[in-house]
Amino acid sequence: MVTSDPNITNVENNSKNGVIREEFNVQYSWFLVVFFTIYLTSFLVPAFLFMIYIFQFFLPYFLETKSFLTLFIEIKPLVALITMPLVIIGCYLVRLFFVSLTTRIFWRLTERKTPSRDGIIPRNFSSQTLQSYHKRSFLIKYGKNTFMKGAFPWLGNWFFNFVGSIEIGKGTTLE
Repeated sequence: MVTSDPNITNVENNSKNGVIREEFNVQYSWFLVVFFTIYLTSFLVPAFLFMIYIFQFFLPYFLETKSFLTLFIEIKPLVALITMPLVIIGCYLVRLFFVSLTTRIFWRLTERKTPSRDGIIPRNFSSQTLQSYHKRSFLIKYGKNTFMKGAFPWLGNWFFNFVGSIEIGKGTTLE
């Protein structure tokens, strides 16, 4: 049975037990905006810091040297070369922090709109709690994958504790 109500897209009446089922309206635009916001804000500051390092330190002291021999004799080209991996690791850690920070901001916004609650969420009809559940699970997935499949998977516990989705104690290992 399909109704003409614009708020309900598809409703089925199960004649066996009289349960009304309603399809969930997926808000693709919200998911896309949140994903690109988290993705782009996490790259802005690290990319800016990396470009400052490249143009102000690495390029003049290492790449624009006059002779090949001065690369290994003078201290500035050596320091520029040795600090490059440290700068890359530092920028990666800054990126992870901004992924966490942006996820935390969106997480708090969804918590303010509809607070999390324990229990079973009915899935046969659309509700604000169900929509918030789907939004929060989407929010946590990008950060979880970024941390757990990245160079520092042990920071995943910090991510979940920082965002506030769950509290993970010391000595806990996530797989």
